[in-house]
Amino acid sequence: MITELKSVRDVWKKMPTERHARIFLEQAIWAGDRFCPHCGSLRSTRLRGDTTRAGLYQCAEKECRRQFTVTTKTPLHATKLDLRIWIAAMFLVLTSSKGISSVVMARILGVNQKTAWKLGHAIRELMDDREGIAGQLSGVVEVDEAFVGGKPKFKHGVKNKRGRGTGKPIVLVAAARNGQARAVLVPNAQGRTMGPVIKDWIDLGSVMITDKNSTYKKIGTAFAGHMTVQHNKHEYADRRTGAHINTAEAVNAVVQRALIGVYHRLGRQHLQRYLDEILWRWNHRVPTTKVRTRKSASGHASAETTTVWKPIPVVDQMRGLLRCAVGREMRRTPAWGLRWP
Repeated sequence: MITELKSVRDVWKKMPTERHARIFLEQAIWAGDRFCPHCGSLRSTRLRGDTTRAGLYQCAEKECRRQFTVTTKTPLHATKLDLRIWIAAMFLVLTSSKGISSVVMARILGVNQKTAWKLGHAIRELMDDREGIAGQLSGVVEVDEAFVGGKPKFKHGVKNKRGRGTGKPIVLVAAARNGQARAVLVPNAQGRTMGPVIKDWIDLGSVMITDKNSTYKKIGTAFAGHMTVQHNKHEYADRRTGAHINTAEAVNAVVQRALIGVYHRLGRQHLQRYLDEILWRWNHRVPTTKVRTRKSASGHASAETTTVWKPIPVVDQMRGLLRCAVGREMRRTPAWGLRWP
């Protein structure tokens, strides 16, 4: 069983043939209990023969009797690519700190840009936690909203509104101090829009921290506690209460760095999927403690403890990614877009 992959080259080293990649996917998606993606039955038989496709099974239920492979009804459905290319693409997306563009991915994997673009969105489709496996945020949770997008192009005589008057997409972010976060694209920053989302994300026994935006005042009454900081008065942290929203703003900063350094433009149509990708990497980290010895000018040594968040092993991330793959089939449209059968 493969426990770790350290590079793209490692994928081909540990999976010398496509059969090895198929076994890896079967172990990750089925976890030892092969099931029919059409009816969910655990009864099936392997089909063998000189002309039979590799990894083909048939459901044993009389009402079904349909054939399937490990990629059936997943984003990998009907793929013509070597399965190792899919695994290598997952490796690139999961290990890139700010994401990876389709142009760069195409160059590394040896495919064209359109194929790499579809690979990237298929992997982001797997990152959508629509089943709610992650659960609610709890403890101390910071909430903030951000406007995603760069500076508008200059047009003579046109004055672009700033702040809440802008037409940029609005992203609502909630980040717990324990390392978990959520983000979603919202149509506006009104209380009736953000309130139900926040209450669904956060356990009501938690303490919510926001800025002084009046929208959060009523929402905060539903929680065990609500603390605020007032940025327009240069109040960014309250040492007495520990109130700040630096964690939520750190999530926003990662989104902005991905926009500036990798993707350059995030349209509304696919923005949520890019948020899912960024939040996946954020949520799949573990804290490690480092002790450093520092010496003062007088030569006095003191120990300083710091917490560093490191990503969990990429193979474990892949298994978590593929656990909910069945039922997320994604296809091309005639215009080279995406559709969901």
